[in-house]
Amino acid sequence: MFKLCLVPITIILLVGLSTINCFMTLIPVLNRIVCKFNDRVINITHAFEQPESITNQSVTFEMEMVRELKEMKMTIAYYAVNGDTINRILKRTVDVCTYVKRPAADRLVKVIYDHIERNNRIPTVCPIPSHDKYYIRHLRPASIRIPAFLPESSFMFDTNFHTGVLFEPMVEVRYHGRLVRVMNSELS
Repeated sequence: MFKLCLVPITIILLVGLSTINCFMTLIPVLNRIVCKFNDRVINITHAFEQPESITNQSVTFEMEMVRELKEMKMTIAYYAVNGDTINRILKRTVDVCTYVKRPAADRLVKVIYDHIERNNRIPTVCPIPSHDKYYIRHLRPASIRIPAFLPESSFMFDTNFHTGVLFEPMVEVRYHGRLVRVMNSELS
């Protein structure tokens, strides 16, 4: 008799716990975006929409190439911020033109690139022609899946693009925010 009662009680407890503690997702919540660009190479306008929302923030970039680019490198860096302490957790440099020719060469970049490429227009060939227009519209930070190893803390995320032999700065975007755990039901 005791075993028969234990099974329903265990099921009820597990169902109750799963709705309370499980199905949590780590999402970035942005505070601000700082964008600098070299207007001899590219023109950019950007918008940070619904900054007060946690799950419905979105970012939009409109870009126009001023000159043709034969090569472009992207450097991304992720920093955990705790008060005055800033710790770099990740830094990666990728040759964008090499990646565009062979997307399978870098799995991490492919995940990010595929996510951004959906419903947007970003460079898919090299050299990148002058006067071409590109856009990233309504990119929701909450839809980006964050690796579980990153700490739930404030962060800075840098995305820098450089071009030419002299590594001339082209675009520098810095995102400031914090990682927050939310219930998956809040993301729907």
